[in-house]
Amino acid sequence: MKTHTLSSLWKSAAALALALATPVLASDVAVPLPPASAARPASLDVEVPDVELVDQTGRKVRLWTDLVRGHTVAINFIFTRCKTICSPMTATMARVQQDLGPRSDVRFISITLDVANDTPERMAKFAEPFKPGPGWSFLTGEPAKVKEALVALGGYVPDKEAHRPTVLVGNAVADSWTRVDGLGSPSRILEAIREARAASAAPSELGSTGSDSTTQDAAASKYFTNTELVDQHGKTHRFYEDLVRGRKVLINFAFTSCKGACSPITKHLAEVQEKLGDRVGKDITMITLSVDPANDTPKSLGTFAKKFGVKRGWYFLTGSRENITLVLKKLGGYVDTPDAHNTTLLIGDAATGMWVKSPAMAQVENIVHAVEHLNDPK
Repeated sequence: MKTHTLSSLWKSAAALALALATPVLASDVAVPLPPASAARPASLDVEVPDVELVDQTGRKVRLWTDLVRGHTVAINFIFTRCKTICSPMTATMARVQQDLGPRSDVRFISITLDVANDTPERMAKFAEPFKPGPGWSFLTGEPAKVKEALVALGGYVPDKEAHRPTVLVGNAVADSWTRVDGLGSPSRILEAIREARAASAAPSELGSTGSDSTTQDAAASKYFTNTELVDQHGKTHRFYEDLVRGRKVLINFAFTSCKGACSPITKHLAEVQEKLGDRVGKDITMITLSVDPANDTPKSLGTFAKKFGVKRGWYFLTGSRENITLVLKKLGGYVDTPDAHNTTLLIGDAATGMWVKSPAMAQVENIVHAVEHLNDPK
């Protein structure tokens, strides 16, 4: 597999298209990486489960996929009948959100400690006096799933009245997590948020651009674009923000009426998804881009994906010709006729800027190895 830093990908669409068109060997799985970077402060060991919970509007959300992935987050633990610390802690969080401003991408999450009583309606009523912004989710749900989230995030206590007023602040991209006193000064939570952002914006380990990850992220966003595409379920996604940012991605090109390579490749990549397990849909996303948007509807893509047992975390994307063409050209996958599409598999991580390419029919073990060790040192 040939390797590229992310900076080389956005220099020009033509250069990327040329690079992706270059033949590679299935056995060539070299995945280089960076010199060691500067040590970072110790972080809590936090693994966010992708459990399905319910927010204050009654909407089902996945904790990792929908709320945490790709964002800096501030998480606290409350219950609506609390007579002591929950209201003042929520007021402090509200002040922090207000100070960050309406355009902030920081996500605020409050998880109930009293699932037996805290319905979405109760959570909404509790939240109302604090005027939470749109980036704040008050979560309840099935008892086992709520408990799983609480345990993983360090918020679980057998007696809800004994819970502590801590706020977990972190950034999953940087894997940087810390706990802050939720009854202290809002400035301390803001400081923790800045530290989490700084960790995610540390200089690129690749050292190829000489700029920090904030600049790299902005450049990646500009290059890959937030063009809206539609998946096999009819859901609209912004390409970079919703699907690429903050995770490893595997991207290939196909069309549903293909009589040649598309079905074997999709079946083969379904084996890759099986090997990667439940990481797909968490820190790994698989993307198949249609090269025939005139005929590939969400319904036809859904039927196609279902044939191969595609699971959550793999998006088959179509959209308007203008939108899909723009993204395909950025990735070197555009062709004038669908039958001429290439069978390259692009594997990358926008957070580190490391990208490799492989034939989509390379051995399953080689593809999985490339994904899992993408950011390993040489």
